[in-house]
Amino acid sequence: MNSAEQTITVEIATKIDEYLRETMLAIDEEAFGPGSLNEWSLPPFLHYGRVYVARYNGTPVGIAELMRDWRDPELAYLYGAAVAKEYQGYGIGTAMLRAILEGLPRSGFRRLQLTVHPENQIAIHIYQDKFRMRKVDFMKDYYGPGEDRWLFEWTWDG
Repeated sequence: MNSAEQTITVEIATKIDEYLRETMLAIDEEAFGPGSLNEWSLPPFLHYGRVYVARYNGTPVGIAELMRDWRDPELAYLYGAAVAKEYQGYGIGTAMLRAILEGLPRSGFRRLQLTVHPENQIAIHIYQDKFRMRKVDFMKDYYGPGEDRWLFEWTWDG
């Protein structure tokens, strides 16, 4: 396929049809296994949080979910971000994260936090090197025994 035909778009999902719902849940499950979104957790994110969908040539291939921090109105939390395995390496995750970060200040947010498994070197590289996020904490047993996470933070400089 010629590069002129390859299009990545990122949109905020509010209402979704059955196909998009199933696709989004499958992408998330492929990435996060038992910790993934399901038919019960996705609707609250759609209605009370923010859900982004990345499309590659019109096909939904990525999902990201955000929530607000009740203690700090300028802080958003990236609950999850995933790109279908067969579409990784095309810049889709980068485009999705860029769209998220560009939209946050317009919505009143100055900071974004997210967690990363300490062995996920690809994600760590992307967050640190491409988006200048910094590690702010190491959270031992965050998701239970042996499930440690790095806490990363992005700050808007504008």
